Amino acid sequence: MQAIIIAGGKGTRLKSFTKGKLPKVLVPLLHQTLLDYIIKYLKKNGCDDIIICAGYLGNKIKKHIEQNDFGVPIKFSKEKKELGTAGGLHLIKNFLKEEFFILFGDIYTEINLKKMLAFHKLKKADITLALHRSDHPQDSTIVRINKNKKLTKFIEKPGDNWKKHGNLTKTSLYIVKKDVLKFIPRDAKIDFAKDVFSEMLKERKKLFGYVTKEFAKDIGTPERYKKVLNKLRP
Repeated sequence: MQAIIIAGGKGTRLKSFTKGKLPKVLVPLLHQTLLDYIIKYLKKNGCDDIIICAGYLGNKIKKHIEQNDFGVPIKFSKEKKELGTAGGLHLIKNFLKEEFFILFGDIYTEINLKKMLAFHKLKKADITLALHRSDHPQDSTIVRINKNKKLTKFIEKPGDNWKKHGNLTKTSLYIVKKDVLKFIPRDAKIDFAKDVFSEMLKERKKLFGYVTKEFAKDIGTPERYKKVLNKLRP
């Protein structure tokens, strides 16, 4: 299975750890970087074809990949301007398989990808998003699903209004079909949650939510970064 790592984040809120000299995906976690954990996780879950879509300080990511042997083929792409979480897919369209995982480079997770893929195929989904109950729904993308786990609505960063929507949120882990490119303009800054998925819902595409209690946490703030560190400590 193929996996795409979206690694363009600047990690603005993590400057106390990156000092402005590291892309977020290279933030250290104990004796490794977050990227090391992500690649090993993908490999363990059967992903034997990995592409990294980089932006900010992408050359440092490329150098890190070249200096380490992860035992799995890894391709590298660097955008020349900011393209959001989705825009960079056009740069690698010739390498994309018909179906692939997308994982954001600021996420540490232990979600079983094989089980998620089985759910995706059972539902004959166009897109499957991993969903969980968040402890910070106010600055997350809240989703609504029906009894069949089909997505019906996205609520982006609701702030204090999250209570009327619930705290079921998307993690930044998806299974995507290649024809998602039809919903992504070329050479444009565009995001999956805010732009692509909402447009796909309007076109009645089949978006499903894989609801799980398995661990998934972004390291976007110092507090969340510390939670992941505590998870990893023996």
